[in-house]
Amino acid sequence: MRVLCSTTPMEGVFAPVLPLLTELVRAGHEVLVATAPDLADRVRSTGLPTVVAGPAAPVAAGRAVADPVFAEGGQPWRIGAVMFARIMAPEKLPELHQIAAEFRPDLILQPPVDLAAPIVAAALGIPSITYGTGLLLEPELMTAMAGWVAPLWEASGFAPDPHAGMYRNGYLDPVPAALQPDRGPATACTRPIRPHVPGAPDDTLPDWARRLGDRPVVYFSLGTVPIFNQPSMFEPVLAALADLDVDAIVTVGRSNDPAAFGPLPANIHMAQWLSLGAVLPRCSAVVCHGGAGTTLAALAHGLPLLLLPRGADQFPTAAACRSVGAATLLGPDASTPDAVRAAIDEILTDPAFTTAAQRLKSDIDEMPQATVVASELMSPPVPSP
Repeated sequence: MRVLCSTTPMEGVFAPVLPLLTELVRAGHEVLVATAPDLADRVRSTGLPTVVAGPAAPVAAGRAVADPVFAEGGQPWRIGAVMFARIMAPEKLPELHQIAAEFRPDLILQPPVDLAAPIVAAALGIPSITYGTGLLLEPELMTAMAGWVAPLWEASGFAPDPHAGMYRNGYLDPVPAALQPDRGPATACTRPIRPHVPGAPDDTLPDWARRLGDRPVVYFSLGTVPIFNQPSMFEPVLAALADLDVDAIVTVGRSNDPAAFGPLPANIHMAQWLSLGAVLPRCSAVVCHGGAGTTLAALAHGLPLLLLPRGADQFPTAAACRSVGAATLLGPDASTPDAVRAAIDEILTDPAFTTAAQRLKSDIDEMPQATVVASELMSPPVPSP
């Protein structure tokens, strides 16, 4: 089987599908990844064949901000929706058509925000399956994006899909059902898959990491997207961690230099990136922005969370985690050092947070791994009871 994976150029969008692609290759299938130039080297570093298609994320984001439609509403998701639907999709579509014509795939895989891919699949008469990266996209966001790409469907000779083609033939869901019991339009085509935790438990960590453990260890990250992990956004959390009787592991992303943060208190240890598979088993709690990758990785280890959402899907993710008791959250205007300090102390000392996170871990442990999903990918999903 030939599988074309079309993905938008963001680490948090590509990483969730990597275990599945790896298993497909291991099973003897031919895989090709199509992404923009700013993610191409990252994909190639995994050993996967890669072709370039679509605009780079910073370019697309700049054009999205300049789009008059962006200014029409203040919803946190709007810049991403404009970028994915009005900028990336129309520019990537002709390039992806050409790539698919040459590769001749039997199946196309795409994340929920690669809106050109289902159109190409429909034109080829082949299935397309969406791999989820977190919670299902909010209905308002999906409706807006579907409307903006409707002319692309029509130009390709098809009636517009009300969900932008994202639920044509399957949806791989990495979110435990307790966190999102209503899958809406994806219900009939959903297949669970265990969320990806980057790295492995035996990955090498710095010497200082191996010496931690005499007191609670808190992991803190604001993800990999520059708009959400600017150095100034770290300041209130670093100030709070400095005053707590904890050790803190902080990753700032490859777009930031740890040296730029200046001297740090002895209990705070900083790096650009560390293997979550190796770090999280050493931790007692996680502080992050509510990005799906970090949040699901923390829950896969049964860790309570303080969530600091700033935009995109972070607000619904944070709200869902709070609703099941596994997290507390602070909005952008409430994230002062005092408030962060109190919230971290709360999730460390109130066992109810850990108990709720452990329940979700148990649910995640029951979800099929990528090996199983890869072997069943072309079979119809079994409807949920």
